[in-house]
Amino acid sequence: MALSAQDKILYVANKLGLSSLNLMQGSTGAVYDVDTEISGQIFTSASRHLNPSVTNVTQNEFEVNEALLVENISFYVKDASGNAVNFQRIYGSNAVIVFDLVIGNKRVMKDTPVFGAGTPYTFANVGQLRATTAEDTPTLYIPRHQVFMEGAGVLIPPQVQWYVDYRVFNVVTGATITPTDSGTIGCYLFGTRVLLNFNTSI
Repeated sequence: MALSAQDKILYVANKLGLSSLNLMQGSTGAVYDVDTEISGQIFTSASRHLNPSVTNVTQNEFEVNEALLVENISFYVKDASGNAVNFQRIYGSNAVIVFDLVIGNKRVMKDTPVFGAGTPYTFANVGQLRATTAEDTPTLYIPRHQVFMEGAGVLIPPQVQWYVDYRVFNVVTGATITPTDSGTIGCYLFGTRVLLNFNTSI
């Protein structure tokens, strides 16, 4: 029998001795950040960004009453102007992202390739409309997320730092592709998030 998201969260919380997590409520949540320094790491510099177009976290560590069960991981690309652009347009149709998810001092996902590319409506159903005519009529739809992985099932507990290491490769030649300013890479971690429920814990 498969464990629900809530069961996984409570199981890990009990192992960590966090007895108050059962007083919290779970809801859909996501954290995201962009590697503007082109360092190969995402979320480690989130505190320096403080811009909702770049990140929605102020640090890569949850507070004592927060946790996130990561169910989907998505990577996306922003151009030099900050617009979301097609991953394959920047890095080519043979590009693949290989990443590690590090929680605390452990790599809980290592050398994980993400091949899924195309037009998934993952986490956002708006995307970006591009004007391609003289009348500025939006005629080209570019989805925000281009490479994604579903069903991760990894829990980020409270008060533990996390980050994503990533590399971009040409899957045909095996050559490393160096990210550039014209295509900075960002990451979404999306899943079930728990927050303190004041209705039951005060």
